[in-house]
Amino acid sequence: MSDDNNSHIPKLILAGVIGVLAGSWWKSAKIAESKKSRAERDDPDFVNEVCSKTNELLNELEILDEMENEDDFRDVLAEYLTKYTDFEIEVTPDTLLGQPDILIGGVLALEVKYNPKKSEMDRCIGQCAGYSREWATWIILYDTPPSRINYISEVLVDKGLDNIPIISF
Repeated sequence: MSDDNNSHIPKLILAGVIGVLAGSWWKSAKIAESKKSRAERDDPDFVNEVCSKTNELLNELEILDEMENEDDFRDVLAEYLTKYTDFEIEVTPDTLLGQPDILIGGVLALEVKYNPKKSEMDRCIGQCAGYSREWATWIILYDTPPSRINYISEVLVDKGLDNIPIISF
């Protein structure tokens, strides 16, 4: 075998590696795109604006009073968001996909849970799976132990819903 034939082997290996990497990137991009909500596909700039502002506000939120239940926490959160954003804030809107606790700008659904039991955590995951088809979706937890937060996070990952963030207070 001549040296000329052997000089093509590194080039073939490199081409194969590039092909595998390109294929892997393409598949990852398709998976990421398939996880986007309709709102994220239709108007990504507006969704990014709403999510960015909401994230900023949630990071600044200080809860001074103890909440007694989920509805109290949801209402305080909705009032706070209404006060500090220009986005429309809907509390438990009746939609074809159910009733997210808070819908911001028609593109970001917040599902609020107050120290949920296992059945409530499982229901939350199901609700968020449905909401995430239409809107960017976040889970907001209040007074929830780390073990329950970890459970929800692990189930989201197992179900391919790792694009749904969990925010805990």
